[in-house]
Amino acid sequence: MDVVVTIVEYKNQLKARGYAPASIESYGKGLDLFSRYLQAQGIDDLRKVTKQTLFDYQSKIMEETIAQESKALKIRPVKRLFEYLIENNHLLINPAEGIVETNRTNRKIGSTLTLAEMQKLLQTPNLSVRTGIRDKAVMELLYCTGIRRDELLNLDIYDADLKDHALYIRKAKGRKQRVVPLGNTASKYLKEYLEKIRPHHAKKNPKERRLFLSTSGLPLTAGALHAAIRAYRLIAGIKKPVSPHTFRRSCATHLMQQGVDVRYIQKLLGHSSLKTTQVYTKVMPVDVKKTHERTHPNIGE
Repeated sequence: MDVVVTIVEYKNQLKARGYAPASIESYGKGLDLFSRYLQAQGIDDLRKVTKQTLFDYQSKIMEETIAQESKALKIRPVKRLFEYLIENNHLLINPAEGIVETNRTNRKIGSTLTLAEMQKLLQTPNLSVRTGIRDKAVMELLYCTGIRRDELLNLDIYDADLKDHALYIRKAKGRKQRVVPLGNTASKYLKEYLEKIRPHHAKKNPKERRLFLSTSGLPLTAGALHAAIRAYRLIAGIKKPVSPHTFRRSCATHLMQQGVDVRYIQKLLGHSSLKTTQVYTKVMPVDVKKTHERTHPNIGE
């Protein structure tokens, strides 16, 4: 089972399973690094990889002076590769079993905006220009639904049901489709964008079905989205870094602060594991505790 050939096959499987291009690229870098390590060890067949081989590789990664999550990004693809080989009966024993990506209790959680900061950011787009209305709709949608960046960029015009205030996420991470509610504010600006702005942009590319378009009529790109959000952050005077994922974290955190059940938030965000959602409780534990004490029916006087 040639290392290079098998890794190429696995990358193709990731694409077939609907993984985002960014995820495939990240996994590819991690697996290419692992391939070079095996080559240096004189291992050209994945059946020759032992648990000790992987422990040694893990030790090498953990010694690097990089962030914990960066270490995880190098180890995670290796674990997933061997899980894939086990699932497809290419191996009987998983040598990666027991290998830990990183100590997740020490992972840093990305920035989250306060309610005041979020409201300030949402008010920055200039609604007298077309791009301002589009960007307002984009940011309201990100904050309301907590969808991922790639899920937003892959939305088609038919995915938004403004009548029932629902958004269909058909190209979700790992091909796990879901439906999320659209709040009144997000629906309002999305409706304005669809009726007044998108038709103008689509004149240059009438066959395009992506929901959010650039002024040239092409689908909005990740780079353009990040650049726009950064510009609005500067206008709002927010010192924290802000990305599309900041809207996702802020959405979850603010819902938790209002006492919303974590299982609902799990479904909204499309998390497979409740543990992933519970990470958000670490962002503002005091606020969550206060909400719990204020709203839980069994808290004594």
